[in-house]
Amino acid sequence: MPYDLADVSRPLPPFDRPPEPRHQPAKGVVKALFLLVAAGVVAGCAAAGGSLAPSVTHGAPRDGANISRALPAASPTPFPADQAGCGPGPANGASCGVTKNPNHPASQTPSGGLSPAQLRAAYGLPAASTTAVAGPAIAIVVAFDNPTAEQDLATYRSQFGLPACSSQNGCFQKVIIAPTPGDPPPAPAPKKNSADATTWADERALDLAMASAACPNCRLLLVEAVGEDLDSLANAVNVAASYGPAAISNSWGVPEGGGNVPNIDSGAQSAFNHPGIAITASAGDLGAGAVQFPASSPYVTSVGGTTLTADATAARGWDETAWTGSGNGCSIMVALPSWQGTAAPCNGSRSVPDISMLADSTVGAAVYSTAEKGWVVLGGTSLGAPFVAGLYAAAADYGAGTVGAPNIYANLGQFNAVPGTNGSPNGLAGF
Repeated sequence: MPYDLADVSRPLPPFDRPPEPRHQPAKGVVKALFLLVAAGVVAGCAAAGGSLAPSVTHGAPRDGANISRALPAASPTPFPADQAGCGPGPANGASCGVTKNPNHPASQTPSGGLSPAQLRAAYGLPAASTTAVAGPAIAIVVAFDNPTAEQDLATYRSQFGLPACSSQNGCFQKVIIAPTPGDPPPAPAPKKNSADATTWADERALDLAMASAACPNCRLLLVEAVGEDLDSLANAVNVAASYGPAAISNSWGVPEGGGNVPNIDSGAQSAFNHPGIAITASAGDLGAGAVQFPASSPYVTSVGGTTLTADATAARGWDETAWTGSGNGCSIMVALPSWQGTAAPCNGSRSVPDISMLADSTVGAAVYSTAEKGWVVLGGTSLGAPFVAGLYAAAADYGAGTVGAPNIYANLGQFNAVPGTNGSPNGLAGF
């Protein structure tokens, strides 16, 4: 079904703007998505470029009553991301959705996982463009700080022949949410002592790599929240939106159940309401019936997970089935958005996810992480959220007043059904 896209493209401003005042809160498909199941999008990104500063420090305003405030002024150093485990966080804390294949220990060259070219081929995308970066921006929201994020990104893009994206050439910028006086957010869970353990450093390495694979010509804005509490991360989303990116990716979530619903307050929910910016959120890796926020937000595109199996006889060269680890279900706090319509039989509630792609880390993606001391194979629904955000940015056709995923549901006939018992409750069963 064709769209009238004449009025939805808009140039993006440069990102090297001054920080917001310390205690003032930041103001606050798409054809490419159909290529997860169809084929034929132009991967170019045709918005204005801009010179980006190496980093910008923001204050950490908080207006949510649900989570504690920022780090004390006497402790200004952000918590190291490579020491923060990706498992479920403390009460009301978010967990990142990255998983690791333990059968591929870190190596100095990629030894497993799909490359950008393989991912693009699996979903019908043309070969990645190698022209200089000049496109719109994708914002990646994560918790804590990783000083090697830019270097890890450079290694990934160089390995796979993607155009350079650095602070020096104006493509990459890191925004650090600065501590403010007050009680510290809960300490993160430490990294587990196991071969498949992951951290928030792995999360951002995967996020930046997958956004790069989906839109090699897009600029990248990394926004680091001071903590993994919902208040810190929601504030980081508002800060990201204030830069005017084409898309914002969130590969983390807080379970709706377990008493968390009263703590997902109106301030946290409204942080995702930024019309005209395509916001994605991973559905989580806790399996059937597990619904988390912000994937359940009516303002985001929720991204679930599948597994891929190479098959030369298949039309796409791959068989795809639903991944048993993918979160899905019916929200207990968000009503059915009008754009989901009758395709989402959750008795008047928001259903999750809206769209899905590879998440199974037994297949996974090859990613470089200094924290892991080399190339590893990463997956989880964290793989899909930044990739889909990249597709939104590449298409540059998200409506100026659009929120959520209305174009997906308006064009269900363009999606492939994916066999499996852990598919979306909206009848789409993954993509």
